[in-house]
Amino acid sequence: MHKYITIAAALAVGTMWSIGPASAQTTTTDRMEQKAERAADKAERAADKAERAADKAADKAESPKETIKDKAENAKDTIKDKAESVKDTVKDKAVRAKDNMKEKFAHAKDKMRSANDHAAVADTRAAQQALKTQGFDPGPIDGRMGPRTRAALNDYQRKNDLPVTGMLDDATMTKLEVRSTRAADVPAASPASRPDPKKQTQ
Repeated sequence: MHKYITIAAALAVGTMWSIGPASAQTTTTDRMEQKAERAADKAERAADKAERAADKAADKAESPKETIKDKAENAKDTIKDKAESVKDTVKDKAVRAKDNMKEKFAHAKDKMRSANDHAAVADTRAAQQALKTQGFDPGPIDGRMGPRTRAALNDYQRKNDLPVTGMLDDATMTKLEVRSTRAADVPAASPASRPDPKKQTQ
């Protein structure tokens, strides 16, 4: 039996000697693989860190660029708004000035029309007086161009070889020696335009 034990022991020792180096080799290989994995992980972490640093640097570089771009756009918008505001102000002033001129023109036109109407009444009244003085009956001396005044003018124009218009034209006023308040070139009224008491009694 001792013999079997010795054989078994020898077999065990032989097996250990044959398995030991292989086992030791496996353990060394595992350690090297682990070291390689750790080195790869470390390298990957370093690469990630470098990438993050590069992204951060790029963001920092991009940030001033964006800021300048935003400032430029804001300045452009501000200038555009100011230009629009100035344009609107000028337009409003031009419209107000135009309206003001229209109003002044309308007022002046009304004033001129009123002055012309007043002058026409004064001219008609002077012509009526001159017609009456020369023996023609224009009706009441009221400054209105009524039917009797027109008839008197027709008669006067016919008897004085003037175009018969029934209107108080320049030729008729000149012949009547009545000065128009509307035209400076018409001769002034002479004493003949004043009422003649002798002719009024006729």
